[in-house]
Amino acid sequence: MNKLIVNFPLLLFTNICVMASLAQGGNSPQIGPSNIVTPQNTSTYPGVVDGVYVKKDVVSKKRAIPYEFVRENDYVWGKRTWSYIDLREKINHPLYFPHEVLDQKFGNVELFVQNRYSLFLILRQAILEQKIWGFFDNKPKDEGAGIFKDLKDGDGFQYPCRTGKEYFDDAAELVSDFTYGSREQLPSGQTNANGDPLYAYWKKGSKPELTARGLEGVVDMFDPNIHTADASDAELLPGGQPWEYYYSVRKPKFFQPNEIVKYLLKEDWFFDKERSILDVRTIGLAPVIYDSTRSSERILFWVYFPQARDVLKNYYVYDAKSTVGGNTFDHLFMTRRFNAVVYKESTLYDRKIEDYRFGADALYESEKVKNTIRTFEHDVWNF
Repeated sequence: MNKLIVNFPLLLFTNICVMASLAQGGNSPQIGPSNIVTPQNTSTYPGVVDGVYVKKDVVSKKRAIPYEFVRENDYVWGKRTWSYIDLREKINHPLYFPHEVLDQKFGNVELFVQNRYSLFLILRQAILEQKIWGFFDNKPKDEGAGIFKDLKDGDGFQYPCRTGKEYFDDAAELVSDFTYGSREQLPSGQTNANGDPLYAYWKKGSKPELTARGLEGVVDMFDPNIHTADASDAELLPGGQPWEYYYSVRKPKFFQPNEIVKYLLKEDWFFDKERSILDVRTIGLAPVIYDSTRSSERILFWVYFPQARDVLKNYYVYDAKSTVGGNTFDHLFMTRRFNAVVYKESTLYDRKIEDYRFGADALYESEKVKNTIRTFEHDVWNF
């Protein structure tokens, strides 16, 4: 028969050590497992951890999956395709969810899911913080330069955001929709005896053509050389009234992540003779919304994907098999864990599939393009 042998001196010594360690805690006892140390500024109470373990900043130490070097002489075949990722498909939902809530006026994040962000919010914040470049999808028409319509060639990365003081205005144009409100008179910065603001007028002899373009969202541009707060010293309109100084109010409406319906991909498929494999490189990525005012889809901006990878590698993407979060958005794109439909390929006619195929035939044509690419790799090894 087995006997239980108890070492009473050792047990007594252990109890004394435990009681001493608890007594050292004073009025702030340790809460939770003793082997966990709560990082600073993460909780009001020491030892409170939102999970099983303390999440270290491991993801920021990851690097993007490096591209294989390709020599020009080894690039023996290639085809460029444009495709779209429909966010209504379940396989593409990790790019769509979660739905953060943004303040429409200022664009601040009001509600988000812990530890995860949608792809649009990541790209949006990176552009506003100048971590990656944002490119306009089109070039506005300029009749003086011989451009009579908007040029929809933004996937060539030709129209980037301006730098310097104008950068934020350009970046805001990419991620929001500006509308112009009613014209409001510009305050001069002076007040009367009652404390009411005095408004600005064009001074006599100034150049009123300066108001032809107007001011957009600027309320502190009073210049005493050309403006005055005294109506008697103001330039008069043909009707005899003082020429008031107006400005246009720009009211931004920042797009919400749940408004994104698609992502466009610009990709190059090629055969590398050195490695004897068919490979693909994603060149550009663009979010698309549905514009209800125009009843059509609208491309918000393009980003240069190789540059965006340095940002995408820092954010986890949802994994249905595990909530640990081991994969990043960069890993998702590099391993092609999504479904994309080709809508254009590099051909002689330079046209979209929808220009010559309609409905289900367009989908069949898209699959035909994919099969052509796969067949090329197969035929290389078919002796």
